[in-house]
Formats: sequence, structure tokens, C-alpha cells
Amino acid sequence: MSSKKDNLPEKFDIDMTPLRDFMKQMDSFFNQSFKQINPYFHLKPFWVDVYENDSNVIVTADLPDYKRDQINLEIIENRLRITVDKSTHIKDIQNNSSNIKDSFQRMERMITVPFPIPKKETKASFKDGRLKVTIPKKDSQTYIDIEE
Repeated sequence: MSSKKDNLPEKFDIDMTPLRDFMKQMDSFFNQSFKQINPYFHLKPFWVDVYENDSNVIVTADLPDYKRDQINLEIIENRLRITVDKSTHIKDIQNNSSNIKDSFQRMERMITVPFPIPKKETKASFKDGRLKVTIPKKDSQTYIDIEE
């Protein structure tokens, strides 16, 4: 059993366990709710992976059912917005009746990085259903001399 001291933030004299439990319950509620709603709306999120090396932040997205012209990338300061659009138009003519079905689906993901994204240096490629965006890290640290 953990001691009460383990649940105390530094410099505070209150027990944070009820707040942590409440936050876990809220996360669970929303996660379970969306899992149950998803089949009714046929929502298929696309998965995004973000990793970095010494010089770049690399964002990859699995988009196997999409074409290059259905994908839009937008840079907004330190955020990258990936939007995919899919529309279908089905026309079925039988005997003397016509049936037309139109549908439009849009999904988007927003990725935030801790620095402004350089627009000219950022590169993107789409190959075999996989989007790859390479965002270069700029050395934004500026050192200031201290006068005596």
C-alpha cells in the first residue's frame, strides 16, 4: 500500500489521489463512448506517428485508401494540419428509375511541435499509402552575452 506522502505534490499539503482518479474516469468515459459511437458513423481514423532524430521531426500517416490529390497539408505556426477528403458518387440506373448516392468524408489530424515550422524547408512525400512529412529543426537558441 502506498503512503499518503507518495500522492502529494511537492510544496503542497493536499492529497491528489481523488483528482487523479477523477481524471482517469473521465478519460475512460470519453474513450469508451467514442468506441461505441464509431461503428454507427463508420469513422475510420487515420493513424499518425511522430518521431524525431537530431535534425528533423518526422510525421508519418497511414492513408492506404487515399490518393495524393485527396490529401492537404497546412502549416499554421507550430502546427501541421493533415486533412484528407473522400467523396463518392454512385449512379444506378435500372429500368425506368435512377438512384444517385453521394457521400463526402473529411478527416483531419493536427500535430503540434515545440517550434515554428519552416514552410520552405518542410518536405512531404506520399508513397504506397504512407504520407511522410519531414520538418527540419532549426537551432532557435540564441545566446546573449552578459555584460560586467
